[in-house]
Amino acid sequence: MTRRFRAGVALGTLAVTGYALLAPPAQAGPADSPGVEADVSAGLSGHVNLAGPGLIPVTVHGSPALDVTAIDLDTVAVGEVAAARSESGAVISAVNDVDGDGTDDLVVHVDKQRLAAAGELTPSTGTLRVSASTGDGAGVGGAAAVEPEVSLELKFAEGHRVRGGSEATLRSTTGASLDDVRAVLDRHDVSALIPFVEPGQVADLAAATSRAQARSAEPLPDLASWYTALLPAGTDVDAVLAELTALPEVVYAYPSPEPAPPPAEPTPDLTPLQGYLRPSDTHNGIDAELVRGDPRVRGAGIRVIDLEYNWNPFHEDLQLDWSSDIGQGRFVRIDTFGDDHGTAVFGEIAAKDNGYGVTGGVPDVDIYGISPVEDLGNGRTSWRPGPALAFVATLRDEAGRPFVRPGDALILEQQTGSPLGGSRYAPLEWIPAVFEANKVLTAMGANVVLTGGNGNTDTDDPMYTLNGVKWFDPAVQHSGSIFAGAGGSGLRANDPARARLSFSNYGQRFDLQAWGQDIYTTGYCNVLCAELGNDHNRAYSRSFSGTSGAGPIVTNAVVAVQSYVMSVGLGPWTTAQINDLLRATGAPQTTNPQQNIGPRPDLRAALRSIEVDPPSTEHALNQRPDRDGQYTNPTVTLTASDSWGSGVARTEYRVDGGAWTAYDQPFRIRAHGEHSVEYRSVDANGNAEPAHAFTLVNRGRDE
Repeated sequence: MTRRFRAGVALGTLAVTGYALLAPPAQAGPADSPGVEADVSAGLSGHVNLAGPGLIPVTVHGSPALDVTAIDLDTVAVGEVAAARSESGAVISAVNDVDGDGTDDLVVHVDKQRLAAAGELTPSTGTLRVSASTGDGAGVGGAAAVEPEVSLELKFAEGHRVRGGSEATLRSTTGASLDDVRAVLDRHDVSALIPFVEPGQVADLAAATSRAQARSAEPLPDLASWYTALLPAGTDVDAVLAELTALPEVVYAYPSPEPAPPPAEPTPDLTPLQGYLRPSDTHNGIDAELVRGDPRVRGAGIRVIDLEYNWNPFHEDLQLDWSSDIGQGRFVRIDTFGDDHGTAVFGEIAAKDNGYGVTGGVPDVDIYGISPVEDLGNGRTSWRPGPALAFVATLRDEAGRPFVRPGDALILEQQTGSPLGGSRYAPLEWIPAVFEANKVLTAMGANVVLTGGNGNTDTDDPMYTLNGVKWFDPAVQHSGSIFAGAGGSGLRANDPARARLSFSNYGQRFDLQAWGQDIYTTGYCNVLCAELGNDHNRAYSRSFSGTSGAGPIVTNAVVAVQSYVMSVGLGPWTTAQINDLLRATGAPQTTNPQQNIGPRPDLRAALRSIEVDPPSTEHALNQRPDRDGQYTNPTVTLTASDSWGSGVARTEYRVDGGAWTAYDQPFRIRAHGEHSVEYRSVDANGNAEPAHAFTLVNRGRDE
């Protein structure tokens, strides 16, 4: 049965409950007149979507006359609207070189709904006036040029197989009429209709989906049926959504989502400080380092793709280059949010095992990134995670084969706005296009890990209902991806190990948790920064956090299991198989289980339960042979080991082809003459060692 969805209305008419944006202190207002006129920009490329809630990034560009680090964040405002704040009350901001001119820039975020309510953002707005003060009271101001518009995401009914690269070429390949759709779009003066999947890639997508369908037990979505519609700023959003969703040709219609900023937050050997990879019983880690010595669990041959705004491939501990970017110029990296977040995620997973800095949980993987920001031409960019994931599904390697192979992994390091607005973020799958793309990618055999979002919301809350569907109820629908929540590291008294951290979303859809705090990794330069010369390529963090930090740890466990089963000929496993294993063998959540974020993976326990290696048994004799090579009533000692495996269940031996005898202590050979001794061991998983044998001549007399 086709489900229909309509959500979101025009700014100023959307009711937001349960959330209040914190105001700055009364005494910390901006200066009456700017002392420094700054260069200011807004949005990803000046375009602002007037449909739906969200935050707008506003950048104050540094210059020789302006050190943006001197700006008092509490004074930053757009018109009369203060910068948005996180749940902790901190202004959502970042300092980095956005425009690449070698000077730091300040990025803050402002709530669209508050701008609209204050009259600062209307269909006719051409500039947003930004004001602030420095710590010594000097004024800073500037005007950001903006182009308001309305942007919607649409999905056409799959039975019509709608194709085309614009409204003019829009057609149904099954011959169905699209006249009613065109009439609505024409009536509202649609300016562009942009397919998620470019016409030249539709055939590749069809081939990839066909192969995935053979692996899947249920029908897969047609990602080529998704489009973005751009309309004039004065469009009546309620009206156009009502008209579109009334058409049988349209399945989904909703405001295009807004980008969510990553959470805000050096070379000796820092690996001992990576507690999240250390033993589960002593460090509350996932026990990755104890099995990482086995080349079969280090991720060799597996591709990991990170959905990320930007990253620094030239970090000394990553040793990559820009071939790690698979966006192919269509999906472009941006510096609006800096590159530290992506660098930190890359480091948790794939930092080199080189004796300095940190080491990734699966350091032998091939890691790539793709930004969800699409270059739409004419200097225009837009945050489009659904199209980015559809693009990944169509990618081919140099040999023309699908880039994403069964057993590869994707980690989605993005979040989106929840019905509560502001910084109460939701999991990225709240966007229907992302949900459908993940369903296709998991059916292709990819292991998708989705960071659960830093919104402190319950995904079982009725607000997460779309057209009567409980969106995050796994009994109703499931994309196949793994949801990762953030739990305590155990290093802080007020955040017990494996307890849900206050910012983490939660609910029955969550599968696994990992550390959401105290994470040592690459990027950010907040540990040993001065000692390492404040070098961007030698920057390390001791405090990466959020579900963004937890997701890579869960990904490490997923990839390590996949790496092992593929190496021993059991894989690739599906995401569901790996998820079931990690949940069954993980360490449980410690507090408030009703606010579920799942267990923390215990990689040693998981791998021990499935390992296929037989034990290894060695023998030793308590004496050396004489010159004739003979012994005198020697004692035989058997020593069995199962490395990191399930453990030796039993060892047995027999002499001269007799009955097998359980070995529990050293035994003596007393009979005179030549004897053959055989021995073997079996582990707890039933893996049996082939029998070993040796012969000896006993010169002693029978006793």
